Amino acid sequence: MVALAALATSCVALAQSPGGSARPTPYVGKSGLPPGMARGESRVAGPTLAELVKMRISQLEEDLNLRPGQLPAWIAYRDRVLRMLEDQHRSLRGAANETTAPRRLDALADMARNRLAAAEEIVDAGKALYAVLSVTQREVADRRLALPLATLTGQDAGADLRPRPMPGVRGGEATTMPLNQVRRGR
Repeated sequence: MVALAALATSCVALAQSPGGSARPTPYVGKSGLPPGMARGESRVAGPTLAELVKMRISQLEEDLNLRPGQLPAWIAYRDRVLRMLEDQHRSLRGAANETTAPRRLDALADMARNRLAAAEEIVDAGKALYAVLSVTQREVADRRLALPLATLTGQDAGADLRPRPMPGVRGGEATTMPLNQVRRGR
């Protein structure tokens, strides 16, 4: 029940954002810029939810150094995470298109139930993957296997990633890079 409440809360927060995105719309003053920002300054934006989830999956796959016999379990886990990401995006658009408050509330409740079912599928696939990992791989998994699901449920904001300048703003566009890679000089 607690998990359903947490999922519903994150669904409502995302659905109330304009366009269903996880980023709030910034206030723009008379100058056309957000308060406290001068012309020519760079704004910094973190990755979107989809980018963050895909980065988490990609980094985990690379760091696990999976063997061929482990790939079916990995693919099942990865596909369930990515399916939940796609379903979440599609559901947010659908809930935002409902015309009356009761219909929107019903859509949000349906979305929370669907997210809970998807999260349980990810948990089952993650446990099956964990069961086929070596001791060394389990050390990596103990730290990071839950991160994609934590990100999807609003429990991970990507604080370990370096922000990047927003596209189209002076300063160019850098990529988001995990802090451990920045420290290693990659």
